[in-house]
Amino acid sequence: MRPVGVVWADVEAEDGALRVSWELDRDEAVDLGSGPTPEAVDHTHVLTVGPGSTTALVPVDPSWPRGFVSVSPVGGGGALVVGQRRLPFEGVTNFRDLGGYPTGFGARTRWGLVFRSDALHRFTEQDRAAYQRLGLSAVWDLRGDLEREIHPNPFPSRHVPLLSGVTPPSAMDHSDPDAGAEVGDNLLLEMYRGMLEAAGPLFGTLLGGLAEPAGLPAVFHCAGGKDRTGMGAALLLELLGVPRETVLDDYQLTSRYRLREHQAESYENLLASGLPPEAAVAVLGAPRAAMAGALETLDQRHRGVEAYLTGPAGLAPRTLDRVRQLLLS
Repeated sequence: MRPVGVVWADVEAEDGALRVSWELDRDEAVDLGSGPTPEAVDHTHVLTVGPGSTTALVPVDPSWPRGFVSVSPVGGGGALVVGQRRLPFEGVTNFRDLGGYPTGFGARTRWGLVFRSDALHRFTEQDRAAYQRLGLSAVWDLRGDLEREIHPNPFPSRHVPLLSGVTPPSAMDHSDPDAGAEVGDNLLLEMYRGMLEAAGPLFGTLLGGLAEPAGLPAVFHCAGGKDRTGMGAALLLELLGVPRETVLDDYQLTSRYRLREHQAESYENLLASGLPPEAAVAVLGAPRAAMAGALETLDQRHRGVEAYLTGPAGLAPRTLDRVRQLLLS
């Protein structure tokens, strides 16, 4: 059997271009191409990089809605296409593509079809123009009624208030001034477990909506793009067969991209509710243990994602198959 070639690749924006990094399963030169879509056949060859190199700067056309890079071993083995996971908007900092993740089905999640985000009302005018070029068909707003009233979405949205039936964990139960980050982790875990128990039909509406006509490309978001959005993304990635550790890595990316200035009001509210500072910081972060514990509950109490989505979430098996068909390459 021929080696797979490209084991891993990633890109980051750098000076109007894309800095691509990669790892091969053998020491070999690679061909690099770029294009406006995640389809390698649409890419134009840019350069060939000799054996031993693992990074290069690839120019992209600024008129493209997005830039993608294909990495191909010169000796064969198939191209791996990568794009920027976080889209570089100015006001919305946690808008991310769920494409490009490897799965246990021997496929990868498709780029450019499902995005997760923080609240969209922070878009600047420049952001709105870039957003429109993505050609999204569906926007799912996971916030509650009051949040939407205070900060309405700038685009037509479908509302799925994931916390509407969840009893919020009380910060006053954890008001010990010496309480540390583990208290914040536990509060998040309680919230995530509460969503699994109370919001099954709403998760079904969200994930089932991706299989509807004109259901893709789509973005779903809450206020910070971490908790409600994080649970929705975790269930979707689990359904698509993305390894658990990768699902948790995706959850933790919020800690990298969510700006502290956007959390100031939430932080003050947590302190006012009686939560100690260290615990409040943990609640605003993305502690791996909290999401890991929620997904363990999914396994133990609901027998995994498929049983959960065909049980409490109310989806038909054929809908799950359709979502996989649409979102796996």
